[in-house]
Amino acid sequence: MFFIECLQDLYSAEKKIVKCAAALSIAAYTEELQNALCDQSHVAESHVERLETVFKLLSEKPGDGKCKIIETLSEKSAEIIKTVETGTALRDAAIIYAVQLIAHYKISSYGSLISLLGEIENDSAQVLLERCLSDEKHADAYLTHIATQFINPAAKQESG
Repeated sequence: MFFIECLQDLYSAEKKIVKCAAALSIAAYTEELQNALCDQSHVAESHVERLETVFKLLSEKPGDGKCKIIETLSEKSAEIIKTVETGTALRDAAIIYAVQLIAHYKISSYGSLISLLGEIENDSAQVLLERCLSDEKHADAYLTHIATQFINPAAKQESG
């Protein structure tokens, strides 16, 4: 079933993000970004748990596949980050760019799954997916705030 395959991809993506966000928090230069990425790792852990509950509600299994889109975005993110000098605000700007690429994929995935779930009519599963979507939108907005208030002005000073 298409919905379950998409849900399995998102589950795989969230599991990857748990590790990826934690690693990026170590690479981040500013404390604000370090904290935001640590938080994002914890949020991804809660998303994994919610998705496991959704699978149970639907009497399905999460599977052990890999989300090819997240794998590709993660590789691209690593390439972007490697091109910028360590310990700079510009590096943090690159990290935010990379993390938001992934966040936007997850936002669109959760939104699409919620609309598809309407066809299945499982209110409990829908509530769980809506919480994940809300978390993603909040995290994206917070990263934008950190970028505009702290990172980008500092990066501009470094390069200017």
